[in-house]
Amino acid sequence: MVKINGSSFALQYKRTTNRPIDSSEMFSTLEDAEAYARNTDKEEYFPYPLQIISVESEAKLYVLINDPEIPTTDNRKHYKLSFLATEKDFSTSFLSKLNDDEAAGLIKFLRGLISYGLIQAKSGLEVGEVMDSLTAGMGILLKDGRIQADRMELRHSLTIQELIFNRLLAMESDYSFSESGRIESVELLEDGTYLLTLRKQWENDFTALSENDIVYGMVNNLASGTGEYYTSWMRVLHVDTSANTINVVIYPDAEVPGGRNYPPEELMVITRRGNPVNEDRQSYWYLSSREHCICMLDGVTKPILEESNYSIIVGRLKHLTIFDNLPINYRQSYIYCRGITAQDYFEVDYKGNVVRQENNRGKWSASESVDAPYQSGDKMYDAVYHYGCKWMCLITGTTEEPKYGSVGWAMLEGNPEFSIDIDSSNGWYFDADKFETTLTISGKLYNQDVTSHILDEDIEWTRDTGNVTEDNVWAVAHAEVGKTLPLTLNDLGSDYMMLTGCKFIAKALLRDGQDNYETINFVTF
Repeated sequence: MVKINGSSFALQYKRTTNRPIDSSEMFSTLEDAEAYARNTDKEEYFPYPLQIISVESEAKLYVLINDPEIPTTDNRKHYKLSFLATEKDFSTSFLSKLNDDEAAGLIKFLRGLISYGLIQAKSGLEVGEVMDSLTAGMGILLKDGRIQADRMELRHSLTIQELIFNRLLAMESDYSFSESGRIESVELLEDGTYLLTLRKQWENDFTALSENDIVYGMVNNLASGTGEYYTSWMRVLHVDTSANTINVVIYPDAEVPGGRNYPPEELMVITRRGNPVNEDRQSYWYLSSREHCICMLDGVTKPILEESNYSIIVGRLKHLTIFDNLPINYRQSYIYCRGITAQDYFEVDYKGNVVRQENNRGKWSASESVDAPYQSGDKMYDAVYHYGCKWMCLITGTTEEPKYGSVGWAMLEGNPEFSIDIDSSNGWYFDADKFETTLTISGKLYNQDVTSHILDEDIEWTRDTGNVTEDNVWAVAHAEVGKTLPLTLNDLGSDYMMLTGCKFIAKALLRDGQDNYETINFVTF
């Protein structure tokens, strides 16, 4: 029979009640433990399923499981030992709820986990089904100093050293380059002014706003469901730097853009726009995606701007009176600036071709062409006026006179018409029986004589007496006379004495290698 300390209250209780006092039993030897489990001795024991059995001599733990090989005709429960662990295994396989402990395997908490102390995730933390990717990832990942999530909502502020988003930083509405602050709280005082407490961005952050600063802030009214934006215009009356507060008064409706002013709101960002007293605080830079431009304002002393306040506009221009007489396309971008100093300046046409700049030297001077030579470069050329025409220098240092056929000059503006004059050597009045004279052609282009450039073969003379047959014969006979045409009484036609009249027509052609200039003139006898 197994020796089980029969005087033990617990064992006597088990024998008489068939109910366990505790869930474990200790035996000195394995044989005693097996006898207890089989429960086939004359004296009946009371083992139960899944009871933990400890064998002191082996320092091992067992659990009781049903033994189907032993019949139950005696109405007893029969079990056998199933190895569970050694005492060493037991100490390393179960976690302590009282002392610091470690688990080598993965532990799953099916109903959740609540910690009142610090949670340290040395290798990272995953929430939900996680895929590590910035563009196609899912879940929440905290790993290697990174946080990946689909959305982050912060109720107060975010402090970072660097912000990178696909190398693209986008903004909307206005961006101010001036002293600013975020309103933490608003208090309406008895005198109608407002005490604004500004939020500190760090411990030693104090407002840079000053007395008499014109400040404004713009917020949306999304809470009302309208999606409207409104602006609050204020003037700073007093600054308490240590408390990081400012006392402001709002401008009347009639003194603000739009004719309606609103009180300041909590979380509104305000920025300085000008100052009616301090000239050093009357300048303001801002970038506006709403106005499609970058602006520099100067001399700002009130909320409503004057045209003189606009010093620089880059982008779409404002509808200012100084642009009224200019062909401005207000849907295109321009640059307006009061003054500019530049080393290099390029003008291009709509196709991107560089337009050379003109340096107007006034009236052309032969002496100046030597003392201060005229210039022609890739970016700039000299221009002069000569005989009422404007000429562009083509060759640096040219001493030629600007005229037709000049290698160093090209005509830009002036009279481009080619014309000829016809002169009579003996005047225009003759006795009918003593007619004799010579007609001579002279040509002009750009208000200058170009007769020497007209070739004789490019002169065509014709006659009109009304007798077509005789006129054609005359034209053939005088086809190669050139710029001078000798005439006698015989050239006037057979019917001239019958007062029919005679017209001599000259057609001249001037060739310049690219274009041909043609003109006609006539005289009548």
